[in-house]
Amino acid sequence: MRLMPKINRLFLFILLCLLLLGCTPVDEMNSTPTRSGEEVISTAKAHAELTRQATALTPPPTPIPPSPTATPPTPTPEPTETLGPPIAIAKYNAKIRNGPDEAYNQIDIFYEGQTADIIGRYENPVSGTWWYIQRIGEGRDGWVWYEAVDLAGFIDSVPLRDAPPTPNP
Repeated sequence: MRLMPKINRLFLFILLCLLLLGCTPVDEMNSTPTRSGEEVISTAKAHAELTRQATALTPPPTPIPPSPTATPPTPTPEPTETLGPPIAIAKYNAKIRNGPDEAYNQIDIFYEGQTADIIGRYENPVSGTWWYIQRIGEGRDGWVWYEAVDLAGFIDSVPLRDAPPTPNP
């Protein structure tokens, strides 16, 4: 039986301690020193000044250079055919004349497939262009009508020539 009064006493002691703690004012338990409004403002100003000084000492960021722009590869130009000297190629067996018109005499035949250098041009207002050819192989030089030949080479370089006097009928 004696055990019971000891437990009761212990229980009462703990209960009394809790009551006393509960009656203690809160300010005394968590007492934190309070600051006045002026102290708070001066502290804030000090922190702001330190922040300003810190940013003033920080160097500006290093600019990042722009990345090089990829340039598209330059296309390789297609080779162009270099035009050679002007050449006449006979389309069919054509007459070579001693002047740029049918009124002139035939002096030779320019056979189909033969070639000759073109060394002159005459613009006949009636029958069109006549080419003065210089034979590469055998044959006589003379005038051939433009429809009787195919052209190759740089034709624009062919100089204009005067027609010889027309033969007497």
